[in-house]
Amino acid sequence: MFRRPKPSPDVCLLLEGTYPYVSGGVSTWVHQIITALPDLTFSIFFIGSEKADHAKFKYQLPANVLGVEEIYLHENTTRSRRRGRSDADPGSVHNAVRKLLSHAPEDPRASDALAELSAAVARLASHQSFDDFWREAGTWQLIQELYHTYAEEGAFLDFFWSLRSLVEPVWRLMSSVLQVPPARVYHSLSTGYAGFVGGLAARHYDAAFLLSEHGIYVRERIADLQKARWIHDPPVLRPDLCQRPALLRRIWIAFFTLLGRFAYQTSHHITTLFGRNAGFQIELGAPPEKLEIIPNGVHSPDFYNLRGQRQALISRQNGREVVGFLGRVVSIKDVKTLLRAARLTIDQRPNARFLIAGPLEEEPDYAAACQELSRRLGLENHVQFLGPQQRDDLLPAIDVMLLTSLSEGLPFVILEAFAAGIPCVSTDVGSCRELIEGREGESPPLGAAGLVTPVGDAARLSTALIRLLSDRGLASRMGDAGRLRASTYYARDNVVQRYRELYHMSTR
Repeated sequence: MFRRPKPSPDVCLLLEGTYPYVSGGVSTWVHQIITALPDLTFSIFFIGSEKADHAKFKYQLPANVLGVEEIYLHENTTRSRRRGRSDADPGSVHNAVRKLLSHAPEDPRASDALAELSAAVARLASHQSFDDFWREAGTWQLIQELYHTYAEEGAFLDFFWSLRSLVEPVWRLMSSVLQVPPARVYHSLSTGYAGFVGGLAARHYDAAFLLSEHGIYVRERIADLQKARWIHDPPVLRPDLCQRPALLRRIWIAFFTLLGRFAYQTSHHITTLFGRNAGFQIELGAPPEKLEIIPNGVHSPDFYNLRGQRQALISRQNGREVVGFLGRVVSIKDVKTLLRAARLTIDQRPNARFLIAGPLEEEPDYAAACQELSRRLGLENHVQFLGPQQRDDLLPAIDVMLLTSLSEGLPFVILEAFAAGIPCVSTDVGSCRELIEGREGESPPLGAAGLVTPVGDAARLSTALIRLLSDRGLASRMGDAGRLRASTYYARDNVVQRYRELYHMSTR
C-alpha cells in the first residue's frame, strides 16, 4: 500500500483491475481527471484478483493523490480469528441471506437487503474468518436450503464449490468497508465489485456516490460467463435452440446483475460515455433520471506539434503506407484479425507496414500466439510488435489508425488519432461508429473521419485500409474531419469542467 500522511481526500476512486497497475482507456481517463483537477485531493481503492509478485504502477501518481489502498479478492487468508462479541453471530448473516433472496434482483428492497447483509458480515468478519464461517453448522444448513430451492437439477458438489468461489470474494469486500478511506465523494468506474464497495462506503460514511461506466460491466461479465470453460455444462441429450444457460452460469449472471442494480440504485448520479451505453444501463436497472452522457475528451493543442511532425515525415517519406495499432495485445482487441487483415492488405499493397504498439505481458499466451500467427502468415518484414510506445512517438509515423476490438466504450486511441489528423478504420463496437461518422444531428456535419467495419471481418478491414492507403486525398479529408470533430465535440476541458462541477456539487 502507498499512503501519504494527509487529510481525508475529497474523492475516493474505486477501481477494479485498472489504474495504477494496468494501462488502457479507463486508466488514461483516471490519470487525466486527477491531473487536470489539482485543487481536489484523491485516494484510490484498488480491487484486484491476486497480488502479483512484481506488480508495479504504470503511472507516476500525481501529487494530489493521498494514497492507494488495495484489496485482492482471491488472496489466501485462511487463519482463524475468534474473539467473543455479543453483537455478531453467524445466524445474523444466514438470516440476512434469506432476506436478500426473498426479493427479486430488480426489487429496490434487494439493495437494502444487500446492504444489511454487508453490515452483518462486517460485524462477524472482525472476529471470524471466512473458513470458520463456511464450516458453521448453520452455514451448511443454509447451503442445503439453497441447493434444494434453486439448484437440484445440478450436482451438489458443483453447486457447493461454485457457491464458495462466488461468496468468498464478496465476504472479503463486505468485511473491508472500513479499509476504504473516508471521503466526501466515492466515485466508481464500474458496477461489479467496485460499484458494490462504492455504494457500501457511501452509505457507511454518509457521502455521495458517483458511478461512471466506460463499458457496461454486467454485459461484459455475462459475455465472459457464457463462454467460461471453468463452468461445466451438463450433457445435452436433446438439442434445443431455446435452451437456457447451465445453472451455475445463471447463478453467476444473477449475482453480477444484482451487484449492478445495487450500484445503480445506491448511486446519486450516473455518467456514461454515449447514448447507446445509456440505453443498456437503463435496461439493466439504472434510473433514467440519474443518467448523464459525458464523453471522453482530448486536449487538441497537445497535438499541434505532432500534426506538423507527421506532415513533415509524409513529405520526406514519399509513398509510405503505415498502419498503426495502439493498445494492449490482448484477446478483446482481436489482434489476430488485425494480422489476417494485414496479410490481405499487403497482398494488394506490398509497401504497407503495420506497427503494433502496446504491452505484451497482460495476456502473454495470447501475445505469443499473435507473434506466431504473424510468422505463419509471412509478415515478419511487414509487421512489427513494438511493445509499449509513447503516443507522441507513434502518431507521427502512421497514416491510418486501426482498431479491431471486440468491445469498446469510447476509445481514447481514436480521439488521439483524430487530434493528430489521422483517419481511422475501426470495428463497429461501442461508440466507434458515432466517433467516426458523427453524432446524430451533428451540426455542422463534418463528414466521416474514417471507415467502420463489422467485428472479426478481416476482408472488410483490409478493403477499408486499402481504400485509405491508395487514396491520399480521401485520407487527408477524413483526417481533417476527425481533427475538427475532436476539437469541437470532445474537448478535454469541457469534460474536466463537468466532473469538477459534479465533485463540488457532491461535496457541498
